[in-house]
Amino acid sequence: MTRILSIMHEFPAETDRGTLHLMSQGFEVEEIRPYLGEALPDLTDDIAGVKIQGGAQFVSDLEAFPYLRDEAEFARAVMERGIPLLGICLGGQLIAHVLDATVDYHPEENVALGYYPLRPTGAGLDWFPEEFIVLAANAQGFDCPAGATLLAAGDVFPNQAFIYGDRTIAFQFHPEVTRPMLDRWQQELSHNIGKPGTQSVEEQNRGFDLHNETLGAWYFDFLDRFF
Repeated sequence: MTRILSIMHEFPAETDRGTLHLMSQGFEVEEIRPYLGEALPDLTDDIAGVKIQGGAQFVSDLEAFPYLRDEAEFARAVMERGIPLLGICLGGQLIAHVLDATVDYHPEENVALGYYPLRPTGAGLDWFPEEFIVLAANAQGFDCPAGATLLAAGDVFPNQAFIYGDRTIAFQFHPEVTRPMLDRWQQELSHNIGKPGTQSVEEQNRGFDLHNETLGAWYFDFLDRFF
């Protein structure tokens, strides 16, 4: 098994570091963009894993994004086949939705944009260091689905990671982001800066300088273990 499917929700000018790492490890990473009308592929035996990336769409508004319904059914099929499945931010929310958990805005209208402490649960210590700072950028969050195990909590959005079975993991945070990606987000998401829960650009830049290398090294180790 040599292929990793990466389900995309935007067309960035740069490749995320998770994809770059998987390619360096010998995987063929196939990017699929359903929002552009690209068809989701058949689940063949050469697929080693699937990652569903983040994006600006909202799972709570599926009528506006009908291709997300197709992605939800695809994610369900991936889980039924026992193929490792990773969801990041929107991708994690989509997995939560498939598992009948609520995905919605923060009840106090908080928005996450910056670097925040991640607090592993007892089960989460098998995946995360006890002291860990991660990048988050989201206006919605997920409840932990029934039958899943919460792996990590956060301050702005309480649920940051869960595992379902042993081959499906959802993150609310963003370990994949490079400096060019953060630069672009700081422009595209500038309307959120100043909302409750967000950090200033200066705080985000300090967070990147302090924590990016550790976060990236952890993500590479995670991908090697998970896929």
